[in-house]
Amino acid sequence: MKSLTVKAFSVLAVFCLLASFASVCVAADSSLQRYGVRVRGIYVIPDEKFDGRLSGLNLSLDEYAAPELDFEYFFTKNISTELVLALTKHDIQSNKSNIGSTWLLPPSLLVKYHPVPCWQISPYIGFGMNVVMPFNEKLAGHPEFKVSTSIGYAAQVGADIKLTKHVYWNVDLKYYDGSPDMTLGNTKYKLHVNPWIAGTGIGVRF
Repeated sequence: MKSLTVKAFSVLAVFCLLASFASVCVAADSSLQRYGVRVRGIYVIPDEKFDGRLSGLNLSLDEYAAPELDFEYFFTKNISTELVLALTKHDIQSNKSNIGSTWLLPPSLLVKYHPVPCWQISPYIGFGMNVVMPFNEKLAGHPEFKVSTSIGYAAQVGADIKLTKHVYWNVDLKYYDGSPDMTLGNTKYKLHVNPWIAGTGIGVRF
């Protein structure tokens, strides 16, 4: 699953780069729709790595499906910024048995480039930052278990598919860099979450 996701991300990224060399868009409405609101359904695939000192526990984070809300502002037809809001819960597993869980609030802000905004299918690439804010952490036998907030980069690739003048279908793939500290008692361990987030949904522009 993860290797297929990486390949899909690479293919879409190459497509976007090639599209940026395409001829100037012919046509369409010259007015600029500056604001966009979108609802996506997302599937979060953690690419986790735990501190080597915990290797004997064979820890992992499960995958999770959730809704996502996005707000977009277009500076020009080619450049926009997107605020992404979502909330996910992940079970913590040891040898495939649940031993705890944590909620994650990972807002992100990205700057996006749309090389051919007037195409019916308009690809884009984006880059920015994310903040992963865990809360309500639980781990069996460890009431003092905590996961710290982390800040990292975010990258995305996707496409908007125009359905009407103001309505767009969207497909999107993001990668978040997240490396919080995990505390057990007085000992800190490094946790690399680094999730892939595949999403699709519908939005309006005005």
